Amino acid sequence: LKALCFDGWEADLETARDVFLFACYTGAAYCDLMALNSEHLVRDDEGALWLKFSRQKTGVLCRVKLLPEALQLMNKLHDESRDTLLPHINYMAYQSHLKALRLRAGIVLPFTTHTARHTFATLITLEQGVPIETVSKMLGHSTVRMTERYAKVTPQKLFEEFDRLIAFTEDLHLTI
Repeated sequence: LKALCFDGWEADLETARDVFLFACYTGAAYCDLMALNSEHLVRDDEGALWLKFSRQKTGVLCRVKLLPEALQLMNKLHDESRDTLLPHINYMAYQSHLKALRLRAGIVLPFTTHTARHTFATLITLEQGVPIETVSKMLGHSTVRMTERYAKVTPQKLFEEFDRLIAFTEDLHLTI
């Protein structure tokens, strides 16, 4: 994500980048992103803003609290003259823009619109300790099993979990 976050992009590439980053922070699929409007924004009792929408693919309800980065991107991309929260980008043009962004940013691994959902599942939520059951609901998956396909266990997460396990077993004062 950091490799994409610099100024100097052409306007169409910057817009594609911002939409992609918004997807990384919300987990929304391309078709759902393009359909989001102000009716999909709800405030909780504490005043925090959430996205609440049914996935077009499955009809399953998604609820995602908007992180500060997502709010900033949404505010940047919002235009009162549009009904949608984000600008519409043709799917093929979007994929092409993502490829151009990747190459110009020096990112070796290819990524697509769907990479944003995987990024959300792995880096934004699971790596931060959000339970997989919760991530599953955020992504609008009907089963946790589907979410497990998205979730990648990074070496960092593996080390952290082992450290947590070691601390837990030390607290038990087990003797062998």
